[in-house]
Amino acid sequence: MKNKSVVIGIFVIIVSLSAAALLLTGAVNNGSRSATSVRVIALERQDFEHSVSATGIVYSAQSTEIHSTLNFPVETVKVQVGDRISEGDVLAVLDMSSLEMSIEQHQASLRAAQASANQNLAAARNERETLRRNLETGNDFGIATARFAVSGAQAAVRAAEVEVNSANRNLSNARRDLRDYRRAISGTDDWFDPALSQLRGSVIAFETALATAQNNLQIAIANLAKAEESYAVTMVYGADALVSLENMVSAAQLSTNFNDQQIAIQNLQHELEKAEILSPVSGAVTAVIAEEGALGFGLLFVIQDPDNLVIKTNINEIDFASVDLGNRVNIRADATGSAVFNGTLTRIAPTSMLMTYGSNQHRGYAKFESEVAVFSGSELKIGMNTRLSIITQQRNNVFVVPFEAVTADGVVYVATPQENGSYIAEAFPVTTGIKVDRRIEISANALTDGALIIRNAEGVQAGTLVIPYLS
Repeated sequence: MKNKSVVIGIFVIIVSLSAAALLLTGAVNNGSRSATSVRVIALERQDFEHSVSATGIVYSAQSTEIHSTLNFPVETVKVQVGDRISEGDVLAVLDMSSLEMSIEQHQASLRAAQASANQNLAAARNERETLRRNLETGNDFGIATARFAVSGAQAAVRAAEVEVNSANRNLSNARRDLRDYRRAISGTDDWFDPALSQLRGSVIAFETALATAQNNLQIAIANLAKAEESYAVTMVYGADALVSLENMVSAAQLSTNFNDQQIAIQNLQHELEKAEILSPVSGAVTAVIAEEGALGFGLLFVIQDPDNLVIKTNINEIDFASVDLGNRVNIRADATGSAVFNGTLTRIAPTSMLMTYGSNQHRGYAKFESEVAVFSGSELKIGMNTRLSIITQQRNNVFVVPFEAVTADGVVYVATPQENGSYIAEAFPVTTGIKVDRRIEISANALTDGALIIRNAEGVQAGTLVIPYLS
């Protein structure tokens, strides 16, 4: 913007140029050397920028999609597009009555299974304890029977031993009586002696009785061995039965563990807690896909932050080398009139956009997807089309002239006033800077504000008499 003093200065210059033109005209008419009319600009310092142009669309920098994985109908939709919401607000409610019924059925089935398992465990424990007590006290029927058989066999052995001892004594007595009788008859055996025959018969009978008693003893001993073996086997069977009952109790104990079913019910209850679809963020509702009565599965809502905006744009390959992250961006939109908003280039894709079949674009210029962060406080809205000026270079308080005002040798010509009111073209070597469109930055120590720069340096020579006019 020009300040007041600059405006006044230019007005004075215009008046002076008009007077000079009149004087020069008179001089020409009076026979003086001819003067050339030239277009000039009054040199002034200004801010000068080089920019890259692009277009883009406004998006929210934070866009959140609300999905549901539950196949239940939507009972109520609580919001509509444009509503402002806070984190935790209810967006919709699902009808999950069928899930509630399923949970109740699972819980009833679990309670019945737990009751049955507990009964089985109690019965197994009772059977185990009964067998343990019987084994410890000897009241087990099988063991008692085996023990009774052992006792009977032991009694039979003792009876057989008594019988053998008795038979031995009887045989000894019979043999003694036979021996004594023989001595009495002087050792002569008379086979027809009835007494001798009787004694011999007694000996033979007692020998037979002894053999029978000894045989009975062996049988009784064998029966005792079998009874003891049977008792030992019965004891082993009892111990094995106790181990089996211990295993049965352990199995019954495991059968009372319903962790899987409880976890399944807990998972269903967690699903039930999702009946209310809550917003995880604050922002504005920009899309409502959920419909009452339809299944609440998949994408239901889109929440965006309208105060945190970005502009998605594309940068042509011819401008790619000029721009850089952090470049300031001037933003304009048709919907906001002449207002200019500020932003910053925050993203430039490292590769160009691909065609649908995966190869780089081959027609026209390649484009690089980019993003501009919009400064807060703008009037821009999501979805607006924008025009962008990406500032790649900036110079402050510099001189700027038309491109054609500088010769190929880096010289500008200044219409310099003389004492008689005329103007001559004076050459000033300059250093050039950035170029934008048809304008270029120049600098030279000898140049000052208000100097009249000849707009077109072509054909101008130093010392030429000129008639300047502002244009």
